[in-house]
Amino acid sequence: MKFLLKTQILAIIIAIFWILYLNVVAIFDRPSPILQYLNWFVYGFAILFAIIYLLLTKYITGHKWLAIPLVILPYLMIYKLILEQILLSLVNKSYGITINFLSLSTGSTHLMAILIGLMFGVIISNRYNREQ
Repeated sequence: MKFLLKTQILAIIIAIFWILYLNVVAIFDRPSPILQYLNWFVYGFAILFAIIYLLLTKYITGHKWLAIPLVILPYLMIYKLILEQILLSLVNKSYGITINFLSLSTGSTHLMAILIGLMFGVIISNRYNREQ
């Protein structure tokens, strides 16, 4: 039960980072000279978040491979959708269109960052301290 709670907390944290990611990239996605560097921001944030997810996985769930599906499935089916709808209800229409576009165009990059962070977090965590 404690492990399931830890995985759900990790899924909620990842969903909150997804909302932060969308907002930061949407701020940079304004018609200006910065638009040509938007891909660098997307991939840079993906690498940064993969490292954050690696550390979170290492310290929250530990060396348990079951954590990956227990984090990914609720994140994709519940938390991401709920937090994204809350964000869209709080912003104006033009910003909401930008958020939707960025959600569709950068979602696969962020999902790969999550998977890489979770897998390497499980791999590098200490398997002997998993019962703590």
